[in-house]
This record gives sequence, C-alpha cells and structure tokens, in this order.
Amino acid sequence: MNIALKIFLFSMKTFGIENVLLITGKFPDVTSDLDGGSIMVSHLIEALNEKCNLDVLFTRTYNDNFNNIEGVRKVTFHTNKIRSNNKFQRRLANIDWNSMEFSQLIPQYDKVVIIHCSKAFGLENLSKELIDKIILFPMYLTSSYKRSNEIVPVKYTEAEQNILHNINKIITPSQSEKNDIINDYGVSEKHIIVIPRAVNSYIESKIRDKSKANRIVYIGAVKKQKKNDDAIVLLSKLNKMGVNCHLYLVGSIQDDDLYAYCIELISQFGLENDISFCGVLSQKEIAELLNIIDINISVSRWETFGRGIFEGLCAGLPTIVYNNIDCLSEYANTNNGISYVENINEMANKIYDLCTNPTSYKNQSQNAIGNSLLFSIGKQKERLLQEILCPQR
Repeated sequence: MNIALKIFLFSMKTFGIENVLLITGKFPDVTSDLDGGSIMVSHLIEALNEKCNLDVLFTRTYNDNFNNIEGVRKVTFHTNKIRSNNKFQRRLANIDWNSMEFSQLIPQYDKVVIIHCSKAFGLENLSKELIDKIILFPMYLTSSYKRSNEIVPVKYTEAEQNILHNINKIITPSQSEKNDIINDYGVSEKHIIVIPRAVNSYIESKIRDKSKANRIVYIGAVKKQKKNDDAIVLLSKLNKMGVNCHLYLVGSIQDDDLYAYCIELISQFGLENDISFCGVLSQKEIAELLNIIDINISVSRWETFGRGIFEGLCAGLPTIVYNNIDCLSEYANTNNGISYVENINEMANKIYDLCTNPTSYKNQSQNAIGNSLLFSIGKQKERLLQEILCPQR
C-alpha cells in the first residue's frame, strides 16, 4: 500500500465518513452495456462499497434486477412523476418532485454523490451545510447537447447555472468539459476535479508488428455526433487507393435516419462485404474484437472523454482521429500512438501509411500502449475514493 493511500485511509477514519448516498439514473453496466455512465456507476459502487455504508437511489422505474446489489446496504427507486418524451422538458417538470425527495435524504448522509447535473436541479436552495455534502458528476451539459445538434431550452441551461454555481466539488472525466464548465457557467476552477474514466479491464495491451489484415474499428453509437457516415466514405477512399480494409462499427443504433443513410452509402460504394455493424458488445466482447483489429479510428465531431478511443490505444492499436477532439490532447499527443488529422483525406493517407509501412506501424503501436497506465480501473477508483470520501477543501 503506497503512502498516499495510507494517509487517505487514515483521514477517512479520522473524519468519520461512514454513510454515502449515490443518486443516479444509470443502472450498473451488465454484460451488454457499452454506456459510459453505466460503467462508471459500476466502478463507483465497487470503489465505495468496501469503504463506507453505501446506499443507492435510482431515478428509474423499479427493476428487480437491481433491487439487491452486492456491497450496497440499501437500494431504492424514485420514478419521475411527470413524463415527457422530451428529456429537457421532463427534467424541468420533475425538479420539485426530485428535489423534495433528495432534500429529505441528504441530511441522513455524510456525502451524497449525484450522477448528472439535472438530478441536482432545485437543490441550490439547500443550506450551505447540506449542499456541501454533494459531489456532482455533471455527465452532460448544454454545451455537449448543442454539439450533438440538440435544441436546449433556455430554462434548462439556467437550471444548470443555478446548481453548478453552488456545488463545492464537481468531478468530470474531461479537461474539455472542465473548460466548458468554467467558460460557459463561470464556475471557479478550484471546484472542478478531472478524473479520467477507466478503460475496459479485459483489454490486453500488446505491441502489433504490422497491419496484417487491415481491420479497422470505430467504437461509437450510430448518431449524428459520431459521423458514422464519414467512416464509410473513408473506407471507399481506401479502396480507391488500393488498400483493402474491413471496417467494424461498434455501438447501438440511436438514429434510424443516419443508419439508413449509412446503408445507402454502403450500397452506393459496393462495400457490403467490407463493413460489419457489430451493435452493442459486452466489455469482454470489445476486448476480444480489439485483439484482432489492426487500426483504431474515430470520425466523431466531438467527445466528452473518448473512452472508446482510449480503449483502442490501450490495446496497442495505432489510432487516427479528427483534431477537433481536444479532450485527448492532454493525455495523448502524436508521439503516443495517435495521429490527429483535419479531414477524411488526411485520415485515409495516414491509414495507407500504416498499412504499407511496417516500421511506422510498429512504432505507433508501441507508443500507444504507453497510455494504458493512465486509465487503469485501480487508478480511477483510488482517485474517486480520495475525492469523494476526503474532507471538502
């Protein structure tokens, strides 16, 4: 046990942190759950349940699969009273219903961890003593929704502003999101902690000698933000350059119109045998797929953290992404197994080089693995424990 962890565990005993409540709309991940929020909830529960008395409140309809969770003292469900297909209107309409319930619970706990900013709407009216018990994981804010081409009501952004200005500790996985919180809401930097998400624990880091079968993976749900159609256009360009590749698209179909357009493009370019839609895979299945892949890409227009990209890097895959994904630059520069490009043409040229230059390919693979230590589950859990259970600064 290292000295920092010993001091931390001693401080827990000294300050008597015993009872913690986790409020979340995400169920812990199951075998076929790629959702980053669900995976993080699992890691949080695993980190906290041995160090404190942990209760979990799901803001979801009752589900008996999660009525009992190993290591959790008590599980309760709090379902939205007012329903709406528009998530923003639904969250705004349930502010009073949620905040009344949570306000009654918070005095019973030493710390309260809230996953998603909207779950904390209305709690800004609590006393400072009570609000200082809250640790907030924003998860997704107006700036993120707008980058995904969603229309956000002004009242929703105002509700975010109200709570973010009152929370003493905010935890985000991304320097990019931290900058959004500072720039968009005027929150002081001292209130924001960046803790990178852990990558898939099943992933095997290994140096690849050369691109043998030119298998390319893109991990990302089918939706506008992810620009999945760009990946199909990319493959058509590689074919014209004389590089035969196979593209694996991993993730759920969240936009039926975009999926239909992707199928149309595949037919137009004659790529029916060169693309596999893998759908939602378990963490183990993703690790198994990465083990046979040669190159990792992302054509996403924007990422909060880019967990799928980091998973490819940690597997030792040379990686190419658009240079607008600024959340990666703090951890991985062009010397760390990753290449940043302006457009599809540049990406195609990079892939061509990797497929035809074994020395460059192996160097990029070797450098990519260096990122894996930054994103281990052990490192993430240790930091989460320190920030959640230690006294407020």
